[in-house]
Amino acid sequence: MRASPSPSVSGTAVRAVLLDADGVLQVNPPGWLDTLRSLVPAGSGERFTEHLFEAEQAALTGHRSFRDVVAEVLEHWGVPERAEDLVAHYHHIEVVSDTAEVARDLRAAGVPVHLATNQHDLRTAYMRDELGYGDLLDSTFSSCELGVTKSDPDFFVRVVERLGLEPAAVLHVDDKDHYVEAAREAGLRGVVWTVDDGPDALRSALREHGLPI
Repeated sequence: MRASPSPSVSGTAVRAVLLDADGVLQVNPPGWLDTLRSLVPAGSGERFTEHLFEAEQAALTGHRSFRDVVAEVLEHWGVPERAEDLVAHYHHIEVVSDTAEVARDLRAAGVPVHLATNQHDLRTAYMRDELGYGDLLDSTFSSCELGVTKSDPDFFVRVVERLGLEPAAVLHVDDKDHYVEAAREAGLRGVVWTVDDGPDALRSALREHGLPI
C-alpha cells in the first residue's frame, strides 16, 4: 500500500474522496471466475472469459450495452441460452462492510464520498440501486457513463469537473497502482489500498492526507 501525498498537492485540503468498487468497496464471492467459466463447455472456460473480458471493454466505456455484448459472445460459444445466467452472475457481489463503514464515517465528518469505477451499464445500475450505493455514497462515477475508463487520466478530469473541485482537493483510493497513477497524472491525490490490507491501514492512509477519521 502506498499512501504518501504527491508533493504537488500536499498543501491542499482534501474535500472529497473517491473509492474504487472492486477490491475496495466490494469483492466477488469465492469461486466467481470458476463459475463464470463453467457457463461454456469444459475446456473452453479460459478462452471464453478472455473473449468476454475483451468484448466487455466496449460496454465499460458506454459504447455498447453489456446485454448486447453478452448475447454476441455467447452466440459465438454456442450457448446463447445462458445469457440471463451470465448477466445475473455479474450481480454476485459482496459489499465490504469495513470499507462501507469508512465511507459512513467520512460522510459523518462532512467529507463527501463518491464511487469511481470501471463498470458496464447493467452492473452500474445494480450497484447503485440494489446494493444501496445510492444511499451509502454521495454519487457514482462509472466509466460507462463518463465514456472513458480509469486507465485514462481524463476519467478523473471529468470527475473533478463534475464535482466542481480542484483536482488536488480530491483523493482517490484504488487497489490498482496504474489507476492511482492515472489519478495523480490528473492532479488528484492517490492511495493504493486493497481489502487485504485491512481497514486500519485504510484509515491510517486517509489520516495521512488530513482526513478526520
